Amino acid sequence: MLHRANPFLERMAERTTSDQEFVRLFSPKILERLPAAAFDGAVHVFRSPPGGGKTTILRAFTPSALKAFWNARKSQHLTESFQGLAARKVLAEVEGPLLLGVLLSCASGYADLPAVASFAPEGLFRALLDCRIVLRTLRNLATFVGLSSIDQIDDVRPEYDDSLRDLQSIPRSKTLSKLVEWAEQRERSVYAQLDAIEGTSIDDMPAHVRFEGVLWLQGITFIYRDKIVAPQRLLMIDDLHKLRRKQRDLLVQELIEIRPNIPIWLAERNIALGQELLSQGARVHRDVNEYDLEEFWNSGTNKGQFTTYAQNILDRRLDTQNIIPTGSFTQYLRTEYNLDELRNEIEKGVGKFISSTQRLKTNSLYTKWLEHTESLTTQTNLDGLKELYTTLILIARNEGKRQLSFELTALSTDELDDRDSSQVKGAAEIFMQEDLKIPYYYGIDRLCAMATNNIEELLSIAAVLYDNLKAKQLLRRRSDLLLSPQEQEKIFKEIAKQKHDFIPKAHTEGTIAQRLLDAFGSYCYEKTFLKNAPYAPGVTGLRLSSTELVKLYTTNGPFANKLETIRKVLSECIAENLLVFRQSAASTSRESGTVFYLNRTLCVYYGLPLTFGGWQDIKVEDLLSWIQHERKSIQKKQLEII
Repeated sequence: MLHRANPFLERMAERTTSDQEFVRLFSPKILERLPAAAFDGAVHVFRSPPGGGKTTILRAFTPSALKAFWNARKSQHLTESFQGLAARKVLAEVEGPLLLGVLLSCASGYADLPAVASFAPEGLFRALLDCRIVLRTLRNLATFVGLSSIDQIDDVRPEYDDSLRDLQSIPRSKTLSKLVEWAEQRERSVYAQLDAIEGTSIDDMPAHVRFEGVLWLQGITFIYRDKIVAPQRLLMIDDLHKLRRKQRDLLVQELIEIRPNIPIWLAERNIALGQELLSQGARVHRDVNEYDLEEFWNSGTNKGQFTTYAQNILDRRLDTQNIIPTGSFTQYLRTEYNLDELRNEIEKGVGKFISSTQRLKTNSLYTKWLEHTESLTTQTNLDGLKELYTTLILIARNEGKRQLSFELTALSTDELDDRDSSQVKGAAEIFMQEDLKIPYYYGIDRLCAMATNNIEELLSIAAVLYDNLKAKQLLRRRSDLLLSPQEQEKIFKEIAKQKHDFIPKAHTEGTIAQRLLDAFGSYCYEKTFLKNAPYAPGVTGLRLSSTELVKLYTTNGPFANKLETIRKVLSECIAENLLVFRQSAASTSRESGTVFYLNRTLCVYYGLPLTFGGWQDIKVEDLLSWIQHERKSIQKKQLEII
């Protein structure tokens, strides 16, 4: 096995990773989330922040990757991947790959094309894309049929159906080598024209009037050894955000107008949408299917599935190294406490409960509740302490509404149980972390939550944990090769601080973005730690109603420039996964709106829970104030009954 300094730092979508290694690291769980409709003939757009897994999905359907999946189908650890692809009918047990996937990237060349209208940039753009579709298809075809080189491509015979009679730019060559020659020459011609653009007339340019590459790909038939090969086609275009805005709009619009009978996958980062991210709920398209990769894990019955996906990825990575024992990554994250480690904190928490409820000893209303908790005050365990904190929250809630009720009899323990809930217990747990510094951020579930449904963030966090495990391996006995809850939380907080401190360097309005996020964090912190925990387990998002969103788009008046800055900052934060937006439906008591949730790693930095759900309404005036002045945080009230 190869020595790896840190397998969690390697990005498997990179071309430097071999197909065999890619297949070994690929998690088949993502195949379960891909909609069946994505394989229908249409335009499909995949979006996510950087590191969301777009390129990984696309690469899995290239011929070399599919062959690697097929060759590894008997491997115990890779059977699931083969079965997932077979279920999509792109692999077969005997035949092998059934789909010819063609993957192009917009990362180089296209944005270099001239933007001046007099040079017919659209025609050059179409010409460059067309020749690259043809060339990439033929190279992938050689791989598909098992040729050792594209020089042998004439072993495959092309046939053209009637739909290709009207092709004006791509030749209907009788041999594929001639098509290769044409595509290579056409690409050189485009760049030659760019090098001498000033002395070139429009007539001399290799400009195309439409995207013929798609028509060619879906209309040509390939015959190899008297059999039709690769009848299924998939065109994949990655890094769409690298194009100019006009190029991107032109490409999507004309692809839609073609009405392709093969699936066309376009992948781009959210940043390509710009400020449209803030109003995405209104985006409706009948002729294009759009997929937000984050929604793969949060919509409908998929909620909570990211953890399973993430664990599968971590386990596969761990299996590629030989420095620490392989197995499940979870096994190295200790979730059980040694009570001696927390004895002082637990005793402090019990003492706080006793002092906070001392004045209620003579209040008959709480007699049974306090009797129920009396035995818990003599115990030294976390479960008992959590129940005491839960009782404090419920007493605070009852005290807050007591003046509105006429309760005269003692509250029963059954009522205590009825008022208890997982949300209140979650609030008690985060309160214990804040008050007593009892670790909260630890374990595989919270590690996966911190990733905010982003694979790159997941791997970055796991890489730091792995480095700490390696250090333990060198310094301690193998039996001690575990990270305690305290160690995990310390690592997570350091990672969160690094992410927070890097914000000003990573954004065009980085200082303002950090100030705005800090204001979000302090506001959520105050609402989370109200003594009655009204938004249990806590607040991690802020909402702008539809009315406030309309105000945000004001383009005149004294605050127009500042509102434009806010729109830009919010859009960038969403695009870079610093904020996660969710639509909020209207109800009888409120209008619809958009909730902006903090990135889960930033929640660690601000001392917040890692759950979604708790949010508060704010106004545009709040945002204007926060980007101009650092928000002064109100000191948290102690969880005491006073």
